[in-house]
Amino acid sequence: MSVGRVAVTRGVLLRLREQIEFIKRGKELLQMKRDNLAAETNRLLAKVGKRHEFDKRLMAAYDTLKVAYMTLGYSQVQSEASTVGLLETRVRPRSVMGVLVPEVVAGKKPIIASITNASSYAAADKLSALIGELLEIAEAEGRIESIAQELMMTNRKVNALERVLIPQTIELIRYIDSRLEEEALEEFFRAKRVKAIIRGAK
Repeated sequence: MSVGRVAVTRGVLLRLREQIEFIKRGKELLQMKRDNLAAETNRLLAKVGKRHEFDKRLMAAYDTLKVAYMTLGYSQVQSEASTVGLLETRVRPRSVMGVLVPEVVAGKKPIIASITNASSYAAADKLSALIGELLEIAEAEGRIESIAQELMMTNRKVNALERVLIPQTIELIRYIDSRLEEEALEEFFRAKRVKAIIRGAK
């Protein structure tokens, strides 16, 4: 915003004062959005922070599955697995401060009662117990990815307003204000001179 290209008028000054108030309100809203997104990210990071512990339990469940494979063989384990229904889930979009994030909705859980072999059942039992937590972690990681991008964009906007647009507009308001004061002062002295000349002519 160049001061040389702006008309020095009271109308422009009034518009700029209205504009600076609008920009400041916009900045406050963006800051609120940024703070809420940051809080949501911290909450999700706490959930994802448990991933290391979850991975240990998942590996222990896989060890049980390996035992089943070694005991029964691949085809027998696959045959046992085919008796279990599929996990029903769907992912739907949800808005968090205007950001679309994934929401994982779990449907009917697989019933493992049809598995007859003990080692296969033990593996299925351990793995099915972890499904809910796995979906929660996957959802949290997906949300963090979506929110992180929006958080960076919002932060850039706030910084641009704080460091560039607001200071430039304030500087322009001061410039026009001081120029209008100078012009008013010049007009006052000009009017005094004219009056003095008129009185002297009489």
